[in-house]
Amino acid sequence: MRPILCLFLIIVQLIARGQTAAPPPASSPPVAAPADSVKTKKGNFETEFKMKSGSCLGFGQVNLSMGEVGFRIVVFCESKNSKNARLEFRIDKPRGKKSRKIGTLKIPFTGDTTFTLKFTGNPKYSNGVHDLYLVAKGSSPFSITSISFVQEY
Repeated sequence: MRPILCLFLIIVQLIARGQTAAPPPASSPPVAAPADSVKTKKGNFETEFKMKSGSCLGFGQVNLSMGEVGFRIVVFCESKNSKNARLEFRIDKPRGKKSRKIGTLKIPFTGDTTFTLKFTGNPKYSNGVHDLYLVAKGSSPFSITSISFVQEY
C-alpha cells in the first residue's frame, strides 16, 4: 500500500511541475503625453461628486458600531456666497419621516483649492448597521472629492 501511495504522490508532483501557463502577451507601455500638453483645471479629480441643494450621495450598509467616530471629507466650493452651504449626514433614508439626521457640516468658501473637513463625535441613533446618506443643503453648489471614515484621530 505504501509503495502505491508513494508512486501516486511522485506522479502528482510531476504533473504539477509540468504544467506551465503561457506568458502574457507582450504589449508596449502606454505612451505618456508631453508635460506641457496636460491641462489641469479646477476640480479635475478622478472622483468628483458635484453637489447642489437636494443632491445626495449614499453608502449602503455602513457599520457604524465598529469604532467609526467620524468622517473626513475633502471638498471645494467656488461660490463666495457659501455661508449657507452645508452637508447633512442622514441614516436609513435621505428624506422623509424615517430619515434621521445625525449631524451637519458647514461648507466654507475654498476658491480653487480643497479643504479637508472632519465631522466627529458619537451621533445619536447611529449605533449599528445603517444606510448612510450625505445630503447637500443650501443655495451654493460644492464638490466632494474624497470621503473616508475616521476611526482614530
